[in-house]
Amino acid sequence: MNQLPPMPKPRPWWRRTDFFLVLLVVVVAALVLRLYGGVSPAAPEILAAPYAEDAVQMGEPPLCRQVTDDMPESGPPVRFLMLNAENYFVAGEKQRSRYINRPKPEAECEAVAEVIASEKPAIVGLIEIGGPLALDDLKRRLRDRGLDYPHCRVLARGGEDRALALLSRYPVVQDKSRANYGLFGEQKRQMLRGILDVTVRVEDGRMFRVLGVHLKSRVSEDSAATASLRTREARTLARYIQQEMKEQPGLPMVVYGDFNDGPQDAAVRLLVQGMTGESALKRLSPKDSRNEEWTLYYQRGRAYNTFDHILVNAPMKKRMKRGAASGIVDIPSSRKASDHRAIWCDLR
Repeated sequence: MNQLPPMPKPRPWWRRTDFFLVLLVVVVAALVLRLYGGVSPAAPEILAAPYAEDAVQMGEPPLCRQVTDDMPESGPPVRFLMLNAENYFVAGEKQRSRYINRPKPEAECEAVAEVIASEKPAIVGLIEIGGPLALDDLKRRLRDRGLDYPHCRVLARGGEDRALALLSRYPVVQDKSRANYGLFGEQKRQMLRGILDVTVRVEDGRMFRVLGVHLKSRVSEDSAATASLRTREARTLARYIQQEMKEQPGLPMVVYGDFNDGPQDAAVRLLVQGMTGESALKRLSPKDSRNEEWTLYYQRGRAYNTFDHILVNAPMKKRMKRGAASGIVDIPSSRKASDHRAIWCDLR
C-alpha cells in the first residue's frame, strides 16, 4: 500500500509573505487616516472622544402676562447690533460635535471686536460663536476697547459647534431659549441651532425681547433639500412667535439671524408675509456708506448676498416709527472679521 507523502510543516508566522502584506496595508491605512482623518484633506479632522451635550445657559423665570402695563412708550435709542462672527472658536472650548475646529486667528478676533466697538451697541446678537469660552474672549477684547457687557447668554445645541449668543449692558429678566426645538409638523427633527429668546430691561423700564436664529446653511449638494429645511425652520419660528405673543402681548420684539436666504426667498417671505397682528414682522433695510445692502460676500461663488436680517414685530415697529436709524458696518476691519457684515438698528 502506497503511503501518502508527509504534510509539509507550516512556515512560522513571521516568515509568511501574506502576513507582511496585511501588515503593510494596515500601516499605510493608519498613515492615511492620521494625515486626512478619513476624509479629504480640506475637511475637518475627526474627533474620537465623545462630544458635549447641550450647553444652554438658562435665565430668569418667565415674565408675567402683564409685562407691558407700566412700560414707557418711548425713550432714548438703544443700539442693537448683530454679527455672524464666522467660526469664532478659541482653544479649550468644549467640543459639541465630532469635528475639531481650529481657533479663529488672533487678527480676525481683534477685527470682530473692532467692528462691534465701532458702533458701541448696548445689545449684541452673535452667530457662529464657539461657546462660553469664545464669548469670554470676545468680552475681554471689547472691555479693552471700553465696552463692558456684564449680562450674556449662550445657546448651543449638542452636535452643533456654532452657537448663538447675546451680550447686553442691561439685565436679562427672561430667558426662554431652547436648543432642542422640534420642527413644526415633524415627529423627530429639530431646528439645527434652536431659538435664542432673551428679554432685557433698560434703566427706564422699557423691555425688549430679542430672538436669534441661524437657519440651515446653503453648503450642500442638494440645494432643494436645504431650501426646504430653511422654510420649515422659518415656519417653526413663525409658530413660536405667534404663540409667545399671545402669552405676552404688546412686548416689543426684535428677531435677528443669519437666515441663509435673501429678502425674496421663501424663509424670509414666510416670516414677513405670513403673520398678522402683533406677530407681524417687518424686515429692516439697513444700508452701508455706499447705500448698498449686501451682508455676505461668498468668495467661492463671487456673489454678494443679503442673508443677515433684523425683523421687528408690530409693537416694536410702532415704537421705532418711520425713519428709524439703521446701518451696515463697512469699516476696513469688516473684511478681516468675517465673511458677513454686521448690521445694526436703534430700538425705541
